[in-house]
Amino acid sequence: MSTGTTRAGWPSVPQRLKEAEIRHAVPGSKGGASTVFTAFGYADRLMYKKYTEPRDPAALDRLVELHAAMDAESAGYARDHMAWPVATVRAADGQVAGLMVIRADMTFHAHLSTSRVRVRDFNYLLYEDRAARVGVPPATVRQKAALLRDLVSVLLWLDERGLVHEDLAAHNVLWRLEPEATVFLLDCDSLRPAGEATGQPLFTTVDWTDPRVLGEEVARPDRASTSYAVGLLVARVLGSPYWRPASGEGSIGPGGGFPPALEPLLDAAVGPAANRPSLRTWLDGIDGIAGALPAVRRVREAPPTPPATLRVEGQTIGLNDRLALLAGLVIGALAAVLVMVRFL
Repeated sequence: MSTGTTRAGWPSVPQRLKEAEIRHAVPGSKGGASTVFTAFGYADRLMYKKYTEPRDPAALDRLVELHAAMDAESAGYARDHMAWPVATVRAADGQVAGLMVIRADMTFHAHLSTSRVRVRDFNYLLYEDRAARVGVPPATVRQKAALLRDLVSVLLWLDERGLVHEDLAAHNVLWRLEPEATVFLLDCDSLRPAGEATGQPLFTTVDWTDPRVLGEEVARPDRASTSYAVGLLVARVLGSPYWRPASGEGSIGPGGGFPPALEPLLDAAVGPAANRPSLRTWLDGIDGIAGALPAVRRVREAPPTPPATLRVEGQTIGLNDRLALLAGLVIGALAAVLVMVRFL
C-alpha cells in the first residue's frame, strides 16, 4: 500500500484497498448506515467511512474512477469542497466495506466552549442562538448569502457534470468564513448521475427531501429536487430555520426579513417541478441581493421548539414509511433535543 504523496501534496492512494491495510483511530461521527474513522497516513487528507452493511460496488467504483480521471483543476476543486470517495475498501470476502473519502480540513471545524471539536455544519448557521451558547459566533446576513452562493456554485459544478447529490440537508453542508466564505459537502457517496435508474437504497433526510420523492412520483432525487433543497436552505438560512413550504406562514421569517427579491424563486422552487429555477437562476438571484444585505447579524425570535429533522437510511421511502415519518414530524417537539446533541 502506497501512502506517499504526489508533487501537489496529495496522497497517492490506489483505487481499491483491503480493509486490513487501513490503520484507523477511534470512530468519529456515526450515522445509521456508516461510521467515519480518522485514518492514519494519507497526509491527514482522508477518512475511512465504514458501512454497517456491504454496498454494491458498481456505483461507488464509478465515483472513485471519476475522481481519478479529473484534471488537476477539477480535482483541486472537488478536494476543497467535497468529501469525494477516492478509494473503495474491500472486506476479506471482497465486498465493499467502506470508502476512503476526502477529509474536511480544520477550518470547517468548530472548537466549542464544551472543550470539544465538531464539524461546523449548517445547523450551527440555522440555530445560531444555540450555537452561540457553545461558542460558535453567528454569521452576518451578508456572510450567509455568500455561503449560500458558494453552495449553489458547488451544486452547479456537479450539475454540469451530470451529477446530483441525493441527500442535501443542513447536517451535510459544512461552512467556514475565513479566509473566505466556503462550503464543504459531506456524504458524497450519495452523488448519482441525474436521471439514473438504480435499485440502490435511498439515503435521504425527510425534512429536506422533495415531496415528489416522498410521494413516489419520482424514484430518486433529480435536478428539480436539488432546486427544491436549495429553496429550503435559502429560506431557512436567510429567513427562519423552522420554515416549511406548507406552514402557511405569511412571511418567511418572523420579522419579514427574507429578501423580497428571492421570494419568486422560493415560491417556484417549492412548486411544480417544471417551474423550479435552475441552479444558474439561483446563483443570479443570490448575486442580485448580496450587495443590499446588511453586514450585521439579524436578531430574530425563534419558536420555542423546532420540528425534528428525521433521517431515513438504508431503504427506499414507501407509503408506510412516509406516514410514519410525517407523523413523527407532528410530534417533533419531543425530539428537538436531538438538534442540540450536534452542538455538544
